[in-house]
Amino acid sequence: MSLKEHEYILQTLERYTNCRLENFCDHILITNFRQYLNAFREKTGGEYCEGNFRLVNAPELNCTMIDFGIGSPQAALIINCLAYLDNLKSVIMLGMCGGIDDTLEFGDYVVPSAAIRGEGTSRHYLPPEFPAIPASSINLYCIGAVRKINALSLRCGIVYTTDRRLWEFDDEFVDYLRRLRILAIDMELATLFSVAYHYEVPIGSIMLVSDMPLQKKGVKDRKMSEQVFEQHMAQHIDLAMDAVHNIQVNWKELEKTLSSEW
Repeated sequence: MSLKEHEYILQTLERYTNCRLENFCDHILITNFRQYLNAFREKTGGEYCEGNFRLVNAPELNCTMIDFGIGSPQAALIINCLAYLDNLKSVIMLGMCGGIDDTLEFGDYVVPSAAIRGEGTSRHYLPPEFPAIPASSINLYCIGAVRKINALSLRCGIVYTTDRRLWEFDDEFVDYLRRLRILAIDMELATLFSVAYHYEVPIGSIMLVSDMPLQKKGVKDRKMSEQVFEQHMAQHIDLAMDAVHNIQVNWKELEKTLSSEW
């Protein structure tokens, strides 16, 4: 007998993570970086699993972190799979973005209120005229985590998601980004938001400005990349863990609010 859809997808999740379904926690942090996963593992003492995706389960915190890779197809796959977990309550993306708005600086945080669908994957989940938006109820906890630390700079706004990795020297595209007053640019958010909306997955994000590619000497080189992890990774993870903690504490009320977002 052939597999049913939910059986196939859940088996795919197990195969891609090498983790049994019952070990996934209720709250999921997703990232593009193995360094983040290693730091989370060291911080929590969680159990490490590795397949095509890598993850760490921290059951005492009821939180799992998954490194799903880079790009919109990978982003769609992880949300599509997680959506079939019976116990899933929230997903928070811990990613990096390039600052487009000149008021941003290296090390600032962005909690996107929407993402422009400049990639191709999201069209398989939503019609082209539909916006890519997070769950505002989850985003509020992401915003709250950053605002709790007075010294941090936070911006909310529109991010452009592209499936083109090397775009920084395309003058026509750069002019387009500036004309539309785009806040930042990334490679996954529009897909994550679109697939999450399709499957009613509560998702938010806390993005770190890792470079300012339109400024002189703002394109991320090897040295700047190392500085991101050394100076900001630990705090970025702490912010996400704080958001997850408060989501759990307020879950009964939050669950009622989320039901109105679909």
